Amino acid sequence: MARRNDGWGDGDKIKIGVCVMEKTVSCSPMEQILERLRAFGEFEVHIPGLVPFILLALLVFKCLNPETTLQATSITICIILNIKSWPICDCLIAFYSSGYPLEKAEKYAALRRPFLVNELAPQYLLHDRSKVYQQLKLYGVPVPTYAVVRREYPNQELSYFVEEDDFIEIHGKRFCKPFVEKPIDGNSS
Repeated sequence: MARRNDGWGDGDKIKIGVCVMEKTVSCSPMEQILERLRAFGEFEVHIPGLVPFILLALLVFKCLNPETTLQATSITICIILNIKSWPICDCLIAFYSSGYPLEKAEKYAALRRPFLVNELAPQYLLHDRSKVYQQLKLYGVPVPTYAVVRREYPNQELSYFVEEDDFIEIHGKRFCKPFVEKPIDGNSS
C-alpha cells in the first residue's frame, strides 16, 4: 500500500481514519481496538474531531453562523466540513449509527480511495430492521420470530392485524404478550 503524507503524522506509519459517532469511539470495545492498533506501532490512528485545524474550521463556522449551537464532536465536524477537508488516510474505519453521515463517508471513500475495513454501502441495510433480518436469514443466521406491521398513521386499522388482551396476531402469526416491539426504522429505539 502506498502511504500518504498530507502533513499530519509520521509518513512511515499507516494512517487509519476513524469516522464513527462519538458514543462508538468512546465505548470500551472500540477503545480496546484503537489501543491495540496504536500499540502495534505500525499504525497512526486519527479521529477527525481531534485535529486542531478542523476545530479551527468549526470555530470559523460558528462565527459565520452565531445562531447555530454546536458541540465540537468528531461527527459534528465531519458533517460540517467538505470531504476534501477531511484528513487523508490510508485506511478508513466507519460504522453507521443514528445521525451518522454515511453519504459523506461514501463520498470521501470515492474521492480518497482508502482501504475500507468495512464496506460502506451495505451499512444502509441497518436503517431497516426487516432488511437486516432478511439478510441474516439469507446467510443462515437464526433470527427471532418476528412480524412486520406497516401503518400509514398511528392506530390505523389493518385487516391482517388483530390485538387481544393476551396476544396479537399478524398475518395469522400469533405473539403472546408480553413481547418486544421495535420500530422498523433502525434509527429509532
